[in-house]
Amino acid sequence: MTEQFSFSNAKRSRGFTLIELLIVIVILGVMAGLATLSLPDKSAQHWTDKLSRLTATLNYAQEEALSRGSPIWVSIDQNGWRFSLRDRFEKLQPLTHPEIFEPTAWEMPVSIKPLTLRLGDDAYPEPQVIDVQGITQHAVIERDRFGRYRLQLE
Repeated sequence: MTEQFSFSNAKRSRGFTLIELLIVIVILGVMAGLATLSLPDKSAQHWTDKLSRLTATLNYAQEEALSRGSPIWVSIDQNGWRFSLRDRFEKLQPLTHPEIFEPTAWEMPVSIKPLTLRLGDDAYPEPQVIDVQGITQHAVIERDRFGRYRLQLE
């Protein structure tokens, strides 16, 4: 007896074809690309948050110094910013209360000319510009003639 071999009766392979695998890989690649584009840029958001916090704190310190009738100093440099008051012996003492005045670090590389500002000295201070340079970002904090600080991201 002869056994006949026919293609219709042969067992079919249960694996995937090369074309099916390529289509799945392309679909996964497109989906991964779209997911990557939709993720927010955390470093840019962190940069904006830090500068907004500094600007708000400068405005608060300006108002606080005017209401107290005694100036508040702020030192800003590459490490961060710190607020201080003069004690009765005319020495600068760190200001940490309320919490908004606690020393704050940039937590990212920043290039800024170190400066010390005296806030609340005058109700109509001279306009001033604080230039802050990040790795890829640039920002300017301006003080107008009324003592209000505004952030401009460039």
